Amino acid sequence: MLGLAFSGGKDSLACWYLSRSQNPIVFWVNTGKAYPETLSIVEEVRDDRFVEVKVDREAQNESQGTPSDLVPMDWTEFGMSVGIKRPIKIQSSFSCCYANIAEPLMAAAKAHGVTHLIRGERFSENRKSTSKNGDLVFGITFLHPIEDWSEEQVLSFIKKERGSVPEHFAIKHSSLDCYDCTAFMEDSVDRVAWTKKAHPAFYEKYAERLNLVRQACAPSLKLLES
Repeated sequence: MLGLAFSGGKDSLACWYLSRSQNPIVFWVNTGKAYPETLSIVEEVRDDRFVEVKVDREAQNESQGTPSDLVPMDWTEFGMSVGIKRPIKIQSSFSCCYANIAEPLMAAAKAHGVTHLIRGERFSENRKSTSKNGDLVFGITFLHPIEDWSEEQVLSFIKKERGSVPEHFAIKHSSLDCYDCTAFMEDSVDRVAWTKKAHPAFYEKYAERLNLVRQACAPSLKLLES
């Protein structure tokens, strides 16, 4: 059984155009925080083989913390269980993405009997999975058809297939899973700037969460300066 991990970004859309003749089951994780641009792309590919995996990212963050690239241990769920309570909780960027996107998607794929899962992984990306094309992960073989493609090749292919390239695909992380994401900040500069201009209300919510992260990290950073 063939599946496609779909985020609504440029890489997964290119994979959809490449594989649609094979009629894969398309899995998309709805965090409840997607941008309207992402939702629009999702509607372009939604059909009777489309599986929307709904997660409660809000509740997960409430329980485990706001995602951050810097994690002060005293401000984590575990840290507070053995120490004092803090006004907010912090979790790692990777933990948040795994709990709210990667794990639910893989669980849905396994539940639908998927044996091969297409993923939009590329070697040229700054952040990429350690798995390679053909790797067997938790009983599912990963297929990475655009592994050797450049970003320019991806966008050119989408334009050829679709007739136009969505404006927001110029953003590095074009999947835009969560508008208030405070993770992977080094790779999110263009996303944040674009959000501030295109979606000021979303930016305000992002800025509020980022200020909380700053408050949590400040004491640890101050200790490093001493």
